[in-house]
Amino acid sequence: MRFLFLVYRDFKNPNAVGGDFYLWELARGLAKLGNKVTLLCSSFQGAKSSEIIEGVEINRINSVWRLPLRIFNEYLKKLKGNFNVIVEEAIGGQRLPYLSTMYVKEPLVAVWHQRHNKVFREQYPLPIAILLSLFEFFQARLYRNRTIVTPSEGAKEKLMSLGFKYEKLKVVYDGVDSIFDSPETKSARENVLVYLGKLRRYKRPDHAILALVQVLKRAKKPCKLIIAGKASEIDRGYIDWLRNLAERLNVGDLVEFRINISEKEKLKLLEKARLLVQPSPVEGFSIVVAEANRCGTPVVASDGVPRDVVINGLNGLVYRFGDIDALAMNIVRLIDDDVLWDKMSKDAHQWSQQFTWENSVAEFLKVLIQTGHEE
Repeated sequence: MRFLFLVYRDFKNPNAVGGDFYLWELARGLAKLGNKVTLLCSSFQGAKSSEIIEGVEINRINSVWRLPLRIFNEYLKKLKGNFNVIVEEAIGGQRLPYLSTMYVKEPLVAVWHQRHNKVFREQYPLPIAILLSLFEFFQARLYRNRTIVTPSEGAKEKLMSLGFKYEKLKVVYDGVDSIFDSPETKSARENVLVYLGKLRRYKRPDHAILALVQVLKRAKKPCKLIIAGKASEIDRGYIDWLRNLAERLNVGDLVEFRINISEKEKLKLLEKARLLVQPSPVEGFSIVVAEANRCGTPVVASDGVPRDVVINGLNGLVYRFGDIDALAMNIVRLIDDDVLWDKMSKDAHQWSQQFTWENSVAEFLKVLIQTGHEE
């Protein structure tokens, strides 16, 4: 079969994050099975305009704000009628939506990672957040008759409130890369808390710093916090704000920042860490949770992480988003209680085994075939 992916960033883009890698893994997985896959996305400095990687033809457009118009033009002139199914990243990233549902003639599958109202509320001033939330409702109306793919049952439940039809919502989980397959032993662990993810305001890494202050007072063992992940130039001001926050709270010496780390560096962090902190208000899946679990690292996660990704007491401890006291208390439990940590480390590693790209690609292909037959 022939599939066209309309996405914002490909995996080689220096600003690529979880959702971008999710779509890339699905695309290359389909190509590996013998399908013809073309990926249309934005360009970046030093990138080739087109290349074939692992069977996927990547075409990059040198535009940002005019990207939806450029993709529309590319579709009409070169791509229309050449594919069995089109896959669109409907919403996400710092860009205007493509709204391809308004013009594509082929069957369309829209990838909607999560409902974004909490993201908007945490990231932007209230008037802007309200406008963006209203636009998401409007966009959902445009896509209500399309097949929607989302990465967890928890995300699916929240997307229902946007008016999508239950039978049109399909879950395709994230997978964990094979480099995370070997958990380290307890003796290799350090009393390090790790926040790992996009360094943007709405992800609330500041909650980890606020919790650290309480943890240092309550825990029997000393510990430190490492804040690591991806950041673009527009996020630099926020990172400076985080550094200043740590200094104001007198924990500057115990908070380390690692910006734009590689996958190998991420692996080393997760192998050595006592636990991962995930304080985000909402996640479609949270791949870093599954990666940490595969390394035998338990998590302390907000209830913004889907219930089918973190089960309280099994692979992590769950607290109500924004409750810094509860976040700190759960961190202390995993630092001080070695018996609890040992059990949760083993359970987390076992739990994560279900999240493989082979399973995800097979499920995604079923969705694409079904959509192609129905529309």
